[in-house]
Amino acid sequence: MKKFLLLVAVTLFATSAFAQDYKNSIGLRLGYGAEVQYERHFSAENYLEVNAGLYGFGNSFSANATYNWNCFEWDWTPNAGTWFLSAGVGGSLGTWGYQKDGSNKLGFQVGVTGDVAFGIRFNKPVTLSLDYRPTIYFLHNAWGSGFYGVGLTCTYNF
Repeated sequence: MKKFLLLVAVTLFATSAFAQDYKNSIGLRLGYGAEVQYERHFSAENYLEVNAGLYGFGNSFSANATYNWNCFEWDWTPNAGTWFLSAGVGGSLGTWGYQKDGSNKLGFQVGVTGDVAFGIRFNKPVTLSLDYRPTIYFLHNAWGSGFYGVGLTCTYNF
Protein backbone atom coordinates (compact mmCIF):
# COMPACT_ATOMS: atom_id res chain seq x y z
CA MET A 1 0.00 0.00 0.00
CA LYS A 2 2.85 2.39 0.81
CA LYS A 3 4.42 1.76 -2.61
CA PHE A 4 1.09 2.46 -4.30
CA LEU A 5 0.66 5.78 -2.45
CA LEU A 6 4.23 6.75 -3.28
CA LEU A 7 3.60 5.93 -6.95
CA VAL A 8 0.43 8.06 -6.96
CA ALA A 9 2.23 10.99 -5.31
CA VAL A 10 5.16 10.85 -7.75
CA THR A 11 2.78 10.56 -10.73
CA LEU A 12 0.73 13.57 -9.58
CA PHE A 13 3.86 15.63 -9.01
CA ALA A 14 5.36 14.70 -12.39
CA THR A 15 2.09 15.41 -14.18
CA SER A 16 1.73 18.82 -12.55
CA ALA A 17 5.39 19.68 -13.18
CA PHE A 18 5.15 19.20 -16.94
CA ALA A 19 1.60 20.37 -17.60
CA GLN A 20 1.26 24.01 -18.68
CA ASP A 21 -2.50 24.41 -18.24
CA TYR A 22 -2.57 25.27 -14.55
CA LYS A 23 -6.02 26.04 -13.20
CA ASN A 24 -5.25 26.56 -9.50
CA SER A 25 -2.48 28.12 -7.45
CA ILE A 26 -1.83 28.20 -3.74
CA GLY A 27 0.88 30.11 -1.97
CA LEU A 28 2.01 32.66 0.56
CA ARG A 29 2.05 36.47 0.42
CA LEU A 30 4.35 38.38 2.74
CA GLY A 31 4.11 42.13 3.17
CA TYR A 32 2.66 44.10 6.06
CA GLY A 33 1.41 40.75 7.32
CA ALA A 34 1.27 37.14 6.22
CA GLU A 35 -1.50 35.74 4.05
CA VAL A 36 -2.41 32.47 2.41
CA GLN A 37 -3.29 33.01 -1.26
CA TYR A 38 -5.45 30.91 -3.59
CA GLU A 39 -5.90 31.61 -7.31
CA ARG A 40 -8.44 30.10 -9.70
CA HIS A 41 -7.45 30.68 -13.35
CA PHE A 42 -10.42 30.84 -15.72
CA SER A 43 -8.29 31.39 -18.83
CA ALA A 44 -4.89 32.77 -19.81
CA GLU A 45 -6.36 36.28 -19.50
CA ASN A 46 -8.15 36.33 -16.13
CA TYR A 47 -8.22 34.76 -12.69
CA LEU A 48 -9.77 35.10 -9.25
CA GLU A 49 -7.42 35.69 -6.32
CA VAL A 50 -8.45 35.13 -2.69
CA ASN A 51 -6.20 36.05 0.27
CA ALA A 52 -6.72 35.56 4.00
CA GLY A 53 -4.36 36.18 6.87
CA LEU A 54 -2.95 38.38 9.59
CA TYR A 55 -2.70 42.08 8.85
CA GLY A 56 0.27 43.82 10.41
CA PHE A 57 1.36 40.65 12.25
CA GLY A 58 -0.91 41.75 15.09
CA ASN A 59 -4.44 41.07 16.20
CA SER A 60 -5.96 42.15 12.88
CA PHE A 61 -7.37 39.77 10.26
CA SER A 62 -7.95 40.52 6.59
CA ALA A 63 -9.64 38.63 3.73
CA ASN A 64 -9.56 39.92 0.13
CA ALA A 65 -10.96 38.70 -3.16
CA THR A 66 -9.94 40.32 -6.46
CA TYR A 67 -10.75 39.57 -10.08
CA ASN A 68 -7.53 40.08 -12.06
CA TRP A 69 -6.67 40.45 -15.73
CA ASN A 70 -3.31 39.64 -17.30
CA CYS A 71 -2.45 42.94 -18.97
CA PHE A 72 0.93 42.15 -20.54
CA GLU A 73 3.32 39.22 -20.94
CA TRP A 74 6.98 39.31 -21.97
CA ASP A 75 9.40 36.55 -22.99
CA TRP A 76 12.49 38.33 -21.70
CA THR A 77 13.93 35.09 -20.34
CA PRO A 78 12.29 32.28 -22.35
CA ASN A 79 14.43 29.57 -20.74
CA ALA A 80 13.33 30.63 -17.25
CA GLY A 81 9.68 31.61 -17.74
CA THR A 82 7.24 34.31 -18.78
CA TRP A 83 7.13 37.75 -17.16
CA PHE A 84 3.69 39.29 -16.60
CA LEU A 85 1.81 42.36 -15.41
CA SER A 86 -1.71 41.87 -14.04
CA ALA A 87 -4.26 44.18 -12.46
CA GLY A 88 -7.61 43.71 -10.78
CA VAL A 89 -10.28 45.00 -8.42
CA GLY A 90 -12.30 43.41 -5.63
CA GLY A 91 -13.45 43.60 -2.05
CA SER A 92 -11.99 43.33 1.42
CA LEU A 93 -13.29 42.28 4.84
CA GLY A 94 -11.38 42.44 8.05
CA THR A 95 -11.12 43.05 11.76
CA TRP A 96 -8.69 45.24 13.63
CA GLY A 97 -7.87 45.67 17.27
CA TYR A 98 -7.72 49.03 19.01
CA GLN A 99 -7.77 50.51 22.50
CA LYS A 100 -10.65 52.62 23.81
CA ASP A 101 -11.16 53.70 27.40
CA GLY A 102 -8.28 51.51 28.54
CA SER A 103 -9.71 48.27 27.14
CA ASN A 104 -9.09 46.32 23.96
CA LYS A 105 -11.81 46.56 21.33
CA LEU A 106 -12.33 44.80 17.99
CA GLY A 107 -13.50 46.75 14.92
CA PHE A 108 -14.93 45.48 11.64
CA GLN A 109 -13.93 46.76 8.19
CA VAL A 110 -15.45 46.50 4.69
CA GLY A 111 -13.74 48.01 1.68
CA VAL A 112 -12.73 48.05 -1.95
CA THR A 113 -9.30 46.81 -2.93
CA GLY A 114 -7.18 46.96 -6.06
CA ASP A 115 -4.30 44.74 -7.11
CA VAL A 116 -1.35 45.27 -9.45
CA ALA A 117 1.25 42.50 -9.76
CA PHE A 118 4.52 42.16 -11.68
CA GLY A 119 6.23 38.81 -11.69
CA ILE A 120 7.44 35.71 -13.47
CA ARG A 121 5.75 32.38 -14.14
CA PHE A 122 8.65 29.96 -14.17
CA ASN A 123 8.67 27.00 -16.54
CA LYS A 124 8.30 24.92 -13.38
CA PRO A 125 4.97 25.14 -11.56
CA VAL A 126 6.03 28.18 -9.48
CA THR A 127 5.13 31.87 -9.80
CA LEU A 128 6.94 34.71 -8.03
CA SER A 129 5.50 38.23 -8.03
CA LEU A 130 5.75 41.63 -6.39
CA ASP A 131 2.33 43.17 -5.98
CA TYR A 132 0.67 46.31 -4.66
CA ARG A 133 -2.80 46.02 -3.11
CA PRO A 134 -4.20 49.27 -1.70
CA THR A 135 -7.54 49.18 0.11
CA ILE A 136 -10.08 51.86 0.95
CA TYR A 137 -12.39 50.99 3.85
CA PHE A 138 -15.95 52.34 4.08
CA LEU A 139 -16.94 51.65 7.68
CA HIS A 140 -14.08 53.61 9.20
CA ASN A 141 -13.42 55.93 6.26
CA ALA A 142 -9.77 54.92 6.19
CA TRP A 143 -7.07 54.33 3.62
CA GLY A 144 -6.35 50.72 4.53
CA SER A 145 -3.11 49.22 3.32
CA GLY A 146 -1.82 52.33 1.57
CA PHE A 147 1.91 52.05 1.04
CA TYR A 148 1.91 49.00 3.31
CA GLY A 149 0.00 47.13 0.59
CA VAL A 150 3.23 45.96 -1.09
CA GLY A 151 3.86 42.24 -0.84
CA LEU A 152 5.97 39.41 -2.23
CA THR A 153 3.99 36.38 -3.35
CA CYS A 154 5.15 32.87 -4.17
CA THR A 155 2.60 30.36 -5.46
CA TYR A 156 2.63 26.72 -6.53
CA ASN A 157 0.54 26.09 -9.65
CA PHE A 158 -1.37 22.85 -10.12
